[in-house]
This record gives sequence, C-alpha cells and structure tokens, in this order.
Amino acid sequence: MAGVHRGPSDLPVHGRARRIRSPQPGDGHVCAGAAGLDHPPHAGRTRVHHGGHRSRRGRARGDDLAALRRARGGHPAPAPAGDRRVLWGRAGSRFCPFCLADSGGRWLVAWRLSWSFACTRHHVLLVDRCPACHRVPRLRSHPRRETPRPGRCSSAAPDGGPPRCHHPLTDTPATAIPADGDLAEAQRLIDTALTTPGRPVRWPLYGPDGAPLNVVLRDAKSLGVLVLNHATPDALGPLAPSDVLERLERYRADPLPAGSQRSPDALHGDLHSHVAPGDAAATAVAVTAAFRILRAENIRSAARAVQWLTDRVAASGRALHPGNVVALGGVISPALEAALRCSRESKLMPVARLRHRTGVGSTRPPSDRDNRACVLPTALWPEWALRLTPRHASGRPAAQRADELLAVACLLAGNTTPIHAAVRLTGTTVSSHNVSTFLATLTRHPNGADVLHTLIVLADHLDAHGAPIDYIRRRALFTARPQFIDARAWLEMQRWLRSNPGPDAVHAQRWLFHTITGSPAHLAHPAIAPATPAQRQHYQRFRWRILPAEAELLHHTARTLLDEHGIDEPVQWAPQLPVHALRDLQLPGPDPYSISADRLHQAVPGSDFSVAQLARTLETTTAHVVHLLAQHPVDWSPPRFRRTQRTANRSAQWRLWYERDHLSLQAIADREDTSLAAIRLALLKNGTRLRPAGSYPGRPRRK
Repeated sequence: MAGVHRGPSDLPVHGRARRIRSPQPGDGHVCAGAAGLDHPPHAGRTRVHHGGHRSRRGRARGDDLAALRRARGGHPAPAPAGDRRVLWGRAGSRFCPFCLADSGGRWLVAWRLSWSFACTRHHVLLVDRCPACHRVPRLRSHPRRETPRPGRCSSAAPDGGPPRCHHPLTDTPATAIPADGDLAEAQRLIDTALTTPGRPVRWPLYGPDGAPLNVVLRDAKSLGVLVLNHATPDALGPLAPSDVLERLERYRADPLPAGSQRSPDALHGDLHSHVAPGDAAATAVAVTAAFRILRAENIRSAARAVQWLTDRVAASGRALHPGNVVALGGVISPALEAALRCSRESKLMPVARLRHRTGVGSTRPPSDRDNRACVLPTALWPEWALRLTPRHASGRPAAQRADELLAVACLLAGNTTPIHAAVRLTGTTVSSHNVSTFLATLTRHPNGADVLHTLIVLADHLDAHGAPIDYIRRRALFTARPQFIDARAWLEMQRWLRSNPGPDAVHAQRWLFHTITGSPAHLAHPAIAPATPAQRQHYQRFRWRILPAEAELLHHTARTLLDEHGIDEPVQWAPQLPVHALRDLQLPGPDPYSISADRLHQAVPGSDFSVAQLARTLETTTAHVVHLLAQHPVDWSPPRFRRTQRTANRSAQWRLWYERDHLSLQAIADREDTSLAAIRLALLKNGTRLRPAGSYPGRPRRK
C-alpha cells in the first residue's frame, strides 16, 4: 500500500511536532493506514519500489510520520493488506481555509483522507480546489528548487502565467454547515473512530462486540455509492442544507473524469464507484446518509431505513432481489447484507421470503437443507400446527391440509430445493400450487409475517439441534403396513369401556399410523386410510374422544412396534423453542401449553359434553380444546363404565398379585377398595385360572 504523500511544507510541521512532543491541531485522525484507509498511487516522490525498499526521501518522510505518531502517544495498528476497492481513495487534499489562517498555513495530514469532508471546528465543508487555478491542492509534491509558501496554492499555474499559482488559500470561501446538524455529527463520528482505529465500532447494528473500523467504513462506502448514484434530492432533503444539496446535484450532473472517477470495469450506470467523490458536499451527504442507516438499533430498523434507497435502485431499472442485492456496493458486512435483504421483503414472492429468511434478522443466502426432511413429519407437529395455522372467523382453517403445507414451508426456509422436491421429501401429496397459494395467504394474513418468522426460527432450531426421530425411516417402514393392532383385542377393550363400541378397529389403526409416522391418516395403506370426508371427520372425532385406557393401550402397541424394528426413539416428540424466540410475535393460534391437563380435566363434566361449551368454559378456541383432549385424554364415560375402565386398567396388576404373590381375591379386593366379585370377574375374563379358596400351589397342608 502506498505511503501517505506530503508536500515539503508538511515537513516543518512534523519536525516541530517531533521536537516539542505535542500533537498538532487536527492530527487526531491522521493515522490513515491504521484505519485501513487506502490511497491511490500518485506522482509524488514518496513511493514503494517493487523490491520493498523506499527511496531515501520516502524513508525520511516515513520517519517524520512515525515521530508525529509517537508525539501523539498513539500506537496505530498495522494497516491490513487488501484490495484498493475496499475503501475510498483520492489524490490530493482538501483544506479548511480558516484552519490555514489560524495555524499560519500548516497543512493537516488528515485532510488528505477521503473521509474528511468537514471542519468540525469552524463548521464548514472542506474546500476541494484552489479558486484561482481550479486544481486539487497537493496533487503532486512541491519541486525541490522552489521555496514552499505556507497557506498558498503550490499547484502549477494556468498556461501563460507564473510557474506556481500561489493564490492565498486562506481567502477561499467555504460552505457553512450547522454545528449540530447531521453532516457535522457524521464527521465527528469519523474523527472519533480514526483517533482509535484499533478499537471496534460498537454500533447496535453490529451486535454487542461491534465491528472493526475498516468494516464499518467499507459498509458506509457501499451505501454512499448507492446514494450518489440513485438518491433523489427529495430523499436527501432532511440530511443537509439546500446549498449543500445544490453542490451535490451540480457534481452529479457534470461528467466525471473517466481516469480518476470510474474503474475500467465499472457498470455504465454506476458513475461513482470505489473512487471517492471529488466534491466534499457529495462525500458529506453520501457518508451521512450511510451512517443514518448503519446506526439503526437492529437489522429490521436498518432495513426500514435503507428501503427507500433500494427502492430507488430498483426504480432505475436495475434488477434487484435478495440474490444480488449484496453486489450493489461491493463486499459488505453480514449485518448490512441482512438489512439489504430485509429491505426487499415486501417486494418478494412469499417463497423467496422463506428461502432468504427475510422474516428474521439473520437473513442469509439459501443453501442445501434437504437433510432437514429427516426431522420433519409430513404434517407439522400438532402443537405447532395449532399455533401457526391461520383461521377464518368461524374457526375453520384458512387452507385445507394446513399442517402438511406448514411442514413443506418449514423445509423451504433457507433452502434452495424447489417446491415440488420439498413436497416429495416430506412425503405429502399436496401440489406445488397448493404450497404457493398457502404462502400467499400467509402474507395477506395480519399475523402472516410472524408465522413466517416462526417457521424460520423452527427450521434453524432443527438444523442446530436435530430431532430424536427419523421420520423418513418411519415413513418407509410403516406407510405400506395395513394393520398395526389386533382387531379382536381392541374390540374386547371397547366392550369393557364403552356402552356403544365401534364395529371395527380401523380408527385405532389410523391412530397408530398417524402417531408413529407423523403422517396424516389419509396417507396410510388403502385398507385403513379414510377415503371420504365423513370417514376423515369420524377419525378426527375419535382422536379427541379417546379414553385414557384406550390411549394407554395404543401407546403401548406403538412402543412394541418400534421395538420390533429396533428403533430406539420416543413414540412422539415435538421441538420446544426458547421463550424469548417468540416473545414479541403475534401468532394466529393460541399457545397449546396455556391450559394445563389438570385444568382441562376439571372442566370436563361427568358425562358426555360439547366441545364448544368446553371451549367457552376454558375461554379458548374449539381447535385448542380438540388438541388438548387428543393430547390429554379425559374419562368422560358414565360411572358404570368408569368402574369398568378402571378394572381394565388394573386387571393385569391383579393377575400378577394373584399368581406371583399368591394374594387371595379378598386381599386384592381390600387393597383396591373394590368388591370381591369385580376381582373374580376381571381375572376370569383375563384368562386366569382360579385356585380353590384358601389354597394355592405349593402351600403346606395342615396336619
């Protein structure tokens, strides 16, 4: 990287500073290399040879700068090696005529930095050119044989004049800016940051650890380029006074020199690229507008602040979507990249919002996430389907098979896979059109943005922590199975528990398929799958009217089936997100855990009941009540069948006490607080051979 070029009149200042060991006014932000700032090579005598050795004059000037830094007491960090396009570079130097008048013509090295555009002491913009010769000061070093004249222009005079211009720069008019305005504040922020270049910039957008200074300035440069190329005067009106904006418009209207203001490979529409603007007003407005975005409280706030700018870029005819938005201003930080992506959220198709994760602050380009299908059921877990499904005012879901569509949407979050491939991976039979229509419905729903946010967070949780169940393996093993439970055993229990038992065990078969595979019952084997809407409705009624003894038998059967295939996994599982992840979200469905099982059981009457009435009692929705009843079965049967149900639950234990522990029927009846006849009848129905009264095998006989 080329050294900082200085003219001869700089040297007395540095020598004096070295002797008196004191800083010069304005030298608080002199460390250009330490801040990661880059300067273009120019025709001065300070240069770096290919062999890495500087000339004698260059070494002397480097020693002077080192002495000045020692006099300031600072130890700047080494300048990072990198591309010149990382930060703005410019030739020559700006200046403040009032500072020159106050210091007797001393030139501040900080004025050479492209990030210096204003004097915060005199509240004026720095001057770019000499008003007499219209040249940029200090573009080249002063000739050795000529004596420098501090405070006067050392550029070559126009044709036909003396060798040097020597116009008094202290008489140059400067554009005033408000002392407490945005432009002055932006310059103060830069001055403060350049004073300690090794310290991270702790702005909220960059998180609690902040970001290195060169990263922040690189983001500011990227946004500044967009402002210079696409912003309108109306959008920039609140940032700067009218005279500053007039200078900006004059600068943007004039053709820019191709050699110094445009890279050879720059796009035609981007006249302002990696070379700093030649006008301090343009730099001031661009940097101030960039800082207003970068100082936002979070990524969502930054996205709202930058949305006007990305809208202007899109209005100019440039294709703009999350896939290419990061290429607008070169290499940028992940935080700014996320803000730019989120700023286009309202213009994106719903599936693109999921792919690019614009619903959350940690947006990033999509990648291959097909392995997430292993931990996703075909129908989203009932707890999450209840909470994320949008519903009409009548309580009906806004879309049929919403739980399956939500599972596909969860797989699409941050994923590059096409919709039809995601449908196939989750094992559902919905069409790609169904998925697209459902996502469009979500975007129109008042809480749709929060639903997409939750799906993205849920997908991130699965990617980070996985799941204890391999749903793809279960679907491969059990989807083609026509029977899961012995029909005779199920019907026998039904006769014990219900006054009107069902004619067959098909609902029990569907329940087991649904629970084990995570797939809805209509995707089961044709022998057990419900084929008509009435059958599907009857099965849904069976799920929430199941009795505790029936649920216990079905769970035991499901566990046995998994053990037979060597699957050491829980029968059912659902992910649990941290409380703070959903704290500020408004989701369409109720929290499934807001009503406990004990409260539900207390609200259920002693006999048959209405779901709608129970929902009014619990002050929730009917969908919530149906979910609770399916998860926590209640004993709603009449008293006679409640006793029968308890008998069915305890008969196995009674047989164990009778055969293994040799307890008598009366002892068992006393222990269970029931009748002797009930114990005898239960053991006989269970196939237990009763021994004669007062005896058991192996009991010693009386003598």
